[in-house]
Amino acid sequence: MKFRNKLGYAAGDMGISVSYFAVGFFFIFYLTDIVGMDPWLAGLAFFFGKLWDGVNDPLMGILSDRTRSKYGRKRVYILFGALPFALSFMLLWMIPLNSSVWVQFVFAVLSMMIYATAYTAVVVPYMAMVPVITSNYDERTQITGLRAILSTFGTLIGGGTAMMLSSFTTDIIGLRAITTGFGLFSLITLLIASRSIKGIEDIHPDETEIVRFSFSQYVNLVKEKNVYILLFLKYFGAIATGSLSASLPFFAQHVLGNRGVSSIGLAIYVAISAVTIPVWSRFAQKYDKRILLLIGNSASAVVLLLVGLFVNEGDTTQFFLGCFFLGLFMSSYLFIPYSFVPDLVDYYENKTGERHESVFFGLWMTVHQLGISIAGLLLGAVLTFFGYASSSGSEVLSSVIGVRIIFGIIPGLFLFITALIAMKYGITREVYFDVRSKLNKETRQV
Repeated sequence: MKFRNKLGYAAGDMGISVSYFAVGFFFIFYLTDIVGMDPWLAGLAFFFGKLWDGVNDPLMGILSDRTRSKYGRKRVYILFGALPFALSFMLLWMIPLNSSVWVQFVFAVLSMMIYATAYTAVVVPYMAMVPVITSNYDERTQITGLRAILSTFGTLIGGGTAMMLSSFTTDIIGLRAITTGFGLFSLITLLIASRSIKGIEDIHPDETEIVRFSFSQYVNLVKEKNVYILLFLKYFGAIATGSLSASLPFFAQHVLGNRGVSSIGLAIYVAISAVTIPVWSRFAQKYDKRILLLIGNSASAVVLLLVGLFVNEGDTTQFFLGCFFLGLFMSSYLFIPYSFVPDLVDYYENKTGERHESVFFGLWMTVHQLGISIAGLLLGAVLTFFGYASSSGSEVLSSVIGVRIIFGIIPGLFLFITALIAMKYGITREVYFDVRSKLNKETRQV
């Protein structure tokens, strides 16, 4: 596979990440501090949207694996789903400010569900492309690394929302202008990705039988040890990252006293992550990925604990230093778990004779969205418990404590749990090469 095709495919992740991280980073803060919702209601709206996202992922996995089209089995969804994806993202930020709280709540839930549907229709097939376009272990690792690097740049753009708002007369005008630009950017990058994989999507060009995969088979698949270990890993990791990203603007606004600092801190975090991912990728070609993830996640938990509990108003230097080290260590989590899934596809094919890329990635995305939905509920519940009120006009000590907990303690705890779960994962580099050798031998015999 040519490098330009790998890079073009990976560019799609940049557009996906722009919209995804803008939602994860700023949507709940937007609902509470701009629209004016109570935290528990904002968290509930976010929860319902992400819950639907988790429900529709398996449906998309089944549909994608059954699809046969002149535009490709999975590429067709990226090509024709790019525009609805961009438009649904723009809709999220159009909640009417002068309506009743329940009208705003219903609008938030429905717009989240529309976005979740469009997101799934594009992202599940996109994620499932890796094992389809190459069967080479190290090439897959390289593609995953490219995606992770470009994804971090998308995260940087999406996370710059807080700082960009200062350039506009009002937050709502600025937010709608910025997110319209983000939507167009996502559209362009997804079309580039679709173009880059044209003609190289299917490694089984003679396959004509439509794959049938039922929900009962989904259930049986989840019973497989390595499958459920990986799903638990993703679930707890999603709670960690979801809590961290959603709480960051709250921490910057109500602990550091400057909302724009969150974007600068995020930029530092993303830049260091992007630089460090190739290093983790190189390590992953020599050392056990599980051990690397344990080291990275444990160190990230320590950094979050120190920043969350001991950084105070005006301590921007300490905050930025914490973001530097967080990017250094968290890049292991941004890269390594995603490289597990393509290996699992081949492992299961060798064991059962069945190959269902989208099913695995559908399950992967399902548990991810369920974890993110729980993170939104946790954020809303913790802030409500500690008496958070964006309209109070003053920083109440108890609400600041709640922000510190949701930013510094909860994500670190779940990151550490994620690393412990990863240690139980059984598809090591040696196991994978043995599986790949058997599959290659079967292919030659055919």
